[in-house]
Amino acid sequence: MNVLDLPEDVLSLVFVLLEPKDFLALCCSSKLLYTNYQKDSAFWRTKASTTFRTPISPLLKADGARWYHLYRRLKTQTRLYTWGQGLKGNLGHGMALRHGPPGPPMLRGRRGGRAIVQPPRLVFQRTTSTWPTEAHVPDEVGVIADLQCGGWSTIILSSAGKLYATGSINSANYVNVGSQTDRFERLDYLTQSTSAISQFSAGRTHILALTDDNAILSWDRINAKGLKVYSRYGGTFPGKPTRVVAGWGESSAYIPDTGIVYWSPLKNDQEDDMLDGREVKEKVVPDTARTVDQDGNIREVIAYILLEGIVLYITSDSRIRACDIGHENQEDTEPRSAAVQLPGFASAEDQLKDVQGSFRNFVVFTSSGRVLRGDTDYVGRCFHAARAAAAPDVDGEANRSDPATWENLNDLVSSRPRDLPALQHSGVIAVRFGDWHYQALHSNGKITSHGHEPESCGALGFGEAHHGGKLRGLYTGPLGSRQDTKLRAVADLRGRQVWFEPEKRDWLQHLQKTAEETFSQNRDQPYWLNILHDPVKQTVFSEWIEQEGRHWEDGPQAKNTNLSGAVDKMKLKDSQTEDFHLDPYFALAIGAAGWHSGALVLVDEERAEETRQKWLAHPSHDDKVVNNKPGDNNSLDMLLPGQFPQSPPEEEDAKPNWVTASFPRIKFPDGSESPLPPGMTEQQQTLGSALRPWRDGMPSLQELGFEQT
Repeated sequence: MNVLDLPEDVLSLVFVLLEPKDFLALCCSSKLLYTNYQKDSAFWRTKASTTFRTPISPLLKADGARWYHLYRRLKTQTRLYTWGQGLKGNLGHGMALRHGPPGPPMLRGRRGGRAIVQPPRLVFQRTTSTWPTEAHVPDEVGVIADLQCGGWSTIILSSAGKLYATGSINSANYVNVGSQTDRFERLDYLTQSTSAISQFSAGRTHILALTDDNAILSWDRINAKGLKVYSRYGGTFPGKPTRVVAGWGESSAYIPDTGIVYWSPLKNDQEDDMLDGREVKEKVVPDTARTVDQDGNIREVIAYILLEGIVLYITSDSRIRACDIGHENQEDTEPRSAAVQLPGFASAEDQLKDVQGSFRNFVVFTSSGRVLRGDTDYVGRCFHAARAAAAPDVDGEANRSDPATWENLNDLVSSRPRDLPALQHSGVIAVRFGDWHYQALHSNGKITSHGHEPESCGALGFGEAHHGGKLRGLYTGPLGSRQDTKLRAVADLRGRQVWFEPEKRDWLQHLQKTAEETFSQNRDQPYWLNILHDPVKQTVFSEWIEQEGRHWEDGPQAKNTNLSGAVDKMKLKDSQTEDFHLDPYFALAIGAAGWHSGALVLVDEERAEETRQKWLAHPSHDDKVVNNKPGDNNSLDMLLPGQFPQSPPEEEDAKPNWVTASFPRIKFPDGSESPLPPGMTEQQQTLGSALRPWRDGMPSLQELGFEQT
């Protein structure tokens, strides 16, 4: 019998039993097998999950090519980036940039017949990073499988099933529970040598983990062993837990045979080093266990979260319900209030797929690509409407489960938080919430930031407002007030991506400094001030900057620059090459909590270097500049994140394109144009007079959130 005669569902079950090298060899034995199965979604998704413990989002479509490329790059290209406030060490140590082109750590090329030996990358301490900065991860960690942020910590899971954390797990009220660290340390537990961790969840002040042998572990401090969670009835919970969720003030697990189980987080007072676990007073949310009706239809919880005093869950019948869990005592075995269905999310044409959130904010994902916002205030209004409902059922009890019986239902639904246009139908697969900001991960590997930064802590990842960030749409409050950094409203309409390329930070800083210096010398030309402060001008110019950044890999537009010869010096790999589908910086996972953020990013250093080369200008012999020498005050000898990397020896005369090019001139939606920078030479006026086109087309003022004038 030919293997191709088997049904496709059977083939998938057979393929996943093969090792990747055997599977690829099999595919090479037949053109039909190679064409139809070499990038089989089920196979590569399964291998990525089992080999690297990569979490599989329910929102990711069965994109075989995506999982194939991810699998090939996960082992060697995964990097951890963190940014925001790190006063508790929660960002970890930072990594200085590499010198020269990518290659082995100690050997980057040859010059004059001798090897060019590069020093190892510097590791430095930090308390704040306003730009995504690669974090130092100990070699013992290996491949990072997942990332999450706690209130004052960052936690990573290795592909070997080990947890590491930096910062302080619990620093509520400015008091550390246990020790604080600024480097990643392993979270220990007694059975770590025999059972690895398969999944974990970071709450505000504690961490939960699920092991391969179905044990539930809990940590409330870094310097104490994790404790196993035991039932109040003795032993483990009945049934096999499939996931754990650490919330704002509670711990929980989903056990299909039992339902959503929650309890108060364990505290390890370290009185007994050999203590492996403790009993908890668990409670079960009624009607959340997996059931099968007479027709074989399965009803179960497909996603749930813990907010402040609320359990929120979606069932397989595409309904979202909330249960108030803030008013029980320790001896209760279930909540005192019944769950309430939330209106304003489900529709007949759309299926609810996932719910994500923290503290008081959450989002609901639908099958059509909508991302619907909610918060605990809205849930509270739904609780109030349910209690006020006075529709007796057959037993004379108040029927609160059907929102159709509630009064003023339309007004209630309209009070739900406004959905952000930038998140609709844009491939969002994850949203992570901090105290005042939140990050959205898109299926194309891009991250967008929303909200604002308390005390300009850098949690958005757009740099400092006064050092390039205003060109991304950042602005700060008036002097004398708390210097919070906010985003112009266009970010919620069209999105503002988080960038990882250090040269982009240099570009932004150079442009903002140029605009500020130009205005200080020419105060009769308000344009140079307006693009940094005026809501309309700043919004428009930041949109042009955003489009340039999204096309960064394409290089400068030759027809609008005096450096056209440098544009085509380095070309991208041919579109037929295998890695072409993923950008040089491709985010796999995101985290946000408190005042900081993080991301797991696949970094293709060769592609990143090719792109960087496109933005390097190569002056003629007469225009060569004097290079900084090691030891000079301005030397790029020791690079910190954000500085443009030192050119390799064969490109000593190269410098960033934007340093030699004129300030970009654009056309605004109202028909006006940027003025020529004053003090330009005749040659510069000729070369710099051309308007820079909009890469994705110039939006209208309405599309940017303003009324057309």
